[in-house]
Amino acid sequence: MAEPSAATAGEEPVILTEVTDRIGTITLNRPARRNALNAELIGALDAAVRHMADDADAKVIVLTGAAAEGSRGGFCSGGDVKSTIGRGEPGSEKAVPADALSGDLSRHDLHAAMLLHLMPKPTIAMVGGPAVGAGCSLAAACDLRFASEDALFATNFSPNGLSGDYGGSFFWTRIGGTALARRLYLLNEKIPAPRALELGMVHAVLPPAELRAYTYEIAKQLVRTPATLLATVKENLNAAEDEVERRRWLFAHEAENQLKSTQRGIERMAQRQKEG
Repeated sequence: MAEPSAATAGEEPVILTEVTDRIGTITLNRPARRNALNAELIGALDAAVRHMADDADAKVIVLTGAAAEGSRGGFCSGGDVKSTIGRGEPGSEKAVPADALSGDLSRHDLHAAMLLHLMPKPTIAMVGGPAVGAGCSLAAACDLRFASEDALFATNFSPNGLSGDYGGSFFWTRIGGTALARRLYLLNEKIPAPRALELGMVHAVLPPAELRAYTYEIAKQLVRTPATLLATVKENLNAAEDEVERRRWLFAHEAENQLKSTQRGIERMAQRQKEG
C-alpha cells in the first residue's frame, strides 16, 4: 500500500512509497516538473529513504520518478530552479547541509543519497526519464541502474553556477573512474541511455514499455537471497570502495562547495538586481 508524504488537501503528495512482495518502491511525484527537487520533495525523499532503510518488510529498494504527461516513465530533473531551494526554505537543508565539514561527519551517512548507497539492502534506480543534476547523483547512489531507451543523464551543475551535490562527484568517480566523472562535470554533456550503457553508467537499457517489468524481475531475483547475505555482500562492496572517514570527508567537502557556490550565485543575483 502506498504511503504518501504529507500534502495540502487536494494536492498530490510529492513522494509515494510502497512495499509489495518485499520490494520497496520510492517514487518522486512531481511529474509536471519532471520530479525536480524543491524543498518539500527534498524533505520527503530524506524521510522516505530512512523509512525504507529501517523497514524490515523491504529487502530491495527501487527508486524512480513519476512519468510526465505524454511519457512512459520518469526519474528526477535535478533541483527546481523555480523554487526557493537553497535559500532557507524548510526541507532544503536536507539536500546540502550547512557546515558540512564541521562536527561528526558520520551524520552524512544518513543523507538520502549516501543512505541509498550504504544501506544493507540492494538499491535500484529505475530511470525512465531525465536524470539530471541531483537526479544524476541519485541514480549513481544506487547499486544498480536500469534505464529506458529515451532516458538521459547529465550533471548540468556548472551551467547553473553550481559545483554539484548529492554525492555525485564521489559516486561517478567510483563507478566509472576520474575520466568519466571529469567528462560529466566539466563538459556537461547530455548522455542518452544507450551511450550511458557504453560508458558503464547503467547496467541495462530497455524499451520504455519494458523497463518496469525488467526492473522488478531483477528485484524479485534479489529478494530470493537471504537478507543477511545481501547485507554482508553490501558491507564488503562498500568497504572495498574507500576508507570510511575519507568517504565521509569527500561527501562533506562536496556539500560545502555546493553551499558556497549557491551563496555566490545568490550574491550575484542580488547585485544584478541592485544595479538595475
